[in-house]
Amino acid sequence: MSRLAKIVHLSKEGSSKEDRDTEFHSEITSYWSLQQEPSHQNIILLDRPQSASTLFALSDPRINHPSGQETIWLASAPSALKKHYARLTGRSPDIRAAETPGFFLKLKDYPEVRIPQPDHVLPWLEPHLHSDDATQLMTWFEGKGSLIDRWIVLELPGDNGAPFYCLNVRGHGILPNRGARFNLRSARRRPAIAVRHPPARLRTSTLNLLDRSEILSRDPNGAIRELENSRVVCIGVGSLGGGVALQLARSGVGHLTLIDHDKLVAANLGRHVLGTDDLGKNKANALRNRILRDMSTAEVSAYPTFAEVVLHKKPEVFEQADLVVITTADWLSEDTFWRAKSDGSNWAFLQAWSEPHAQVGHALIAPGGSFDARHLFTENGDFRHKFTEWPTGRGRIALPACGESFIPGSSMGMMNIVSMVAQAALNTLTGHINESTWVSSINRPQDLSGLNGKYVGPPLSSGMRQAQLERGWPEQT
Repeated sequence: MSRLAKIVHLSKEGSSKEDRDTEFHSEITSYWSLQQEPSHQNIILLDRPQSASTLFALSDPRINHPSGQETIWLASAPSALKKHYARLTGRSPDIRAAETPGFFLKLKDYPEVRIPQPDHVLPWLEPHLHSDDATQLMTWFEGKGSLIDRWIVLELPGDNGAPFYCLNVRGHGILPNRGARFNLRSARRRPAIAVRHPPARLRTSTLNLLDRSEILSRDPNGAIRELENSRVVCIGVGSLGGGVALQLARSGVGHLTLIDHDKLVAANLGRHVLGTDDLGKNKANALRNRILRDMSTAEVSAYPTFAEVVLHKKPEVFEQADLVVITTADWLSEDTFWRAKSDGSNWAFLQAWSEPHAQVGHALIAPGGSFDARHLFTENGDFRHKFTEWPTGRGRIALPACGESFIPGSSMGMMNIVSMVAQAALNTLTGHINESTWVSSINRPQDLSGLNGKYVGPPLSSGMRQAQLERGWPEQT
């Protein structure tokens, strides 16, 4: 009601024109949307053009049965379409004649709040464009009159982070809600002489920008800019490592290398970030494809083998890394990399694991240089400072395969540990952890007795159900 009162006040005779303009300009896209019917097609802009330009188009090729409402990708260059196509499908397309049904404009000031009739859209825009931009728009608009669907993407006045608004200019068609489909060679199918029909309808289209600053805009933390060039190697992408890798990608880490020889099985689904469609696939490859599909800002490499093989055959993978994260819970592998770390490797190192039933998790972090934490473990890889004790067989459950087993734990418990490890990794990358550090996550230790376990870690204050501890490495005993 207070919001409505403010708008009514601004509309009263004698109200401040400056205040009124500020109000309408800050909300102008909302007012435009209220006046327009929405298009049924979702538009994704793959890059942020720096000046007025035509926009190439490609319909999402993964749709096997076209409905006329498919997502449309727009980009200022065919190379951006090609790259996005390859990320999502794993195939490199041959784009020879992409259609250009879109045009990008930077407004120098604000048009009227009232949306015009379809045939008056150009006179509505022209006074608010630089003259060269207006000329380019007219040329494009006249040359694309035969297209049933066109899009004009408007960047509002302001800095490089100014919001966008997308106008959908519709021509005459038998099916008014069926959108056009654009393939790799759509432009070749256009008539030799363009048919200039006046626009029949003017609608608004949902527009999403796949730009790093836009994708990560909900986290204004300046540390995100430091992560763009960071390189992290994740050894093991199971229920813990897979979640950590996905969180690092969503936090803005620029390059991830995933190493895991294992395949996803049904028993993994309850606590893994991958799903049913990935069953039977190598975890590293499947997670790579998932991150490439979900996060267009990240570059991801995958090695479906053992980390020791990569260390031996491709040492540059580790030499170029800023941080190596190991979550295999396999002492032979962990021992190998602590040995490498003790030789003075430049990469920081983070070893993380869950104690049984995922009520407790730990991470040991070593910055660049020579560090060795092997003294904190027994010769079999058992941590000497664990927080829980279990009867024989409850700590690790054997599988009906030679030497294979798993550490039990719920999805919710594992996610608490994932969050702790991912945050520790980010703190290491941004310099907030620059010495040997031990981080532990503790969740509802009182529940352990019901699982036939015993909590032997640091006492928690009365009423505390969850805690995270950060301190130096335990003293050698």
